[in-house]
Amino acid sequence: MKNIYQSPLILVFLLFLSSCQIQDEMTDSELIDAIINSDQKIEIIESDLPNSAKNTIEIEMPDDFFDKGNMDVNLGYEISLRTIDFFAMGSKSENIYFDLKGRELKRDKNEDGTDDKGDDKKKSKKKKNCFYLEYPITLKFPDNSTVEIADRKAHCEALKSWHKDNPESKERVVFVFPINIYWVLDKEEKTQYTVNSHEEMREIHAKCQGEKDKERKN
Repeated sequence: MKNIYQSPLILVFLLFLSSCQIQDEMTDSELIDAIINSDQKIEIIESDLPNSAKNTIEIEMPDDFFDKGNMDVNLGYEISLRTIDFFAMGSKSENIYFDLKGRELKRDKNEDGTDDKGDDKKKSKKKKNCFYLEYPITLKFPDNSTVEIADRKAHCEALKSWHKDNPESKERVVFVFPINIYWVLDKEEKTQYTVNSHEEMREIHAKCQGEKDKERKN
C-alpha cells in the first residue's frame, strides 16, 4: 500500500493544518514577534499578498504603499510601507503584519492604553490629511531630475523606483509647484486650492490639524 505521506497533496494539506494550528495557539503579539524573529522568511511581491491584506493597505492606509515584503509560510507576512504623505514623501512607515489569511495583526493593549511594547497607540496612530492631490503633478528627485505623474499609482511607483535605485539616499522627493489640492472636511464639501510653495503647504497643513483638533473636542 502506498504511504499517504508520500503524496504531495497530502503533505501540503498537513502543512496547512499545522500552520493554522500554530496561528490559533498564538496571540497577535506573539505571532508578530515570531514573524519578526523568524529566520525562515522569504521575499515576496505585493501580488503575493491575500486580497484581504491588499484591501487593508488600500482602504485603511491610503497615504501608504507596499515597498517590500517577507513571508514565513507557517506564520504570516511582514510588510514594509512607504508614504506619499505631503511632508514625508517617500519615507518609511511602520511595518505591518498579517496572518496567513490576510488578517492584520495588532499588538495586545494594556489597561493604560499602551500596547505590549509600551507604545501609545493614540500618539502613534497615523494622522490623515484633510486635503488630497489633484493629478497630474510633477515630482523633483534629489538628483534634480523631474517626472510628470498621472495618478496615485504612478506616484507610488515613481517613489518606489527611486528608493530602490537609491537605498542610501536621505533626501526627499519634492513637488514642483504650483500644484492643485482638494480640501475635504466631509464627503459633501470639497474645495480646490492652488498651492505655490512649501510654505503655503505648511500653512494648509496647520489649518487641517486645527480643524481636526476642533472636531475631536466637539
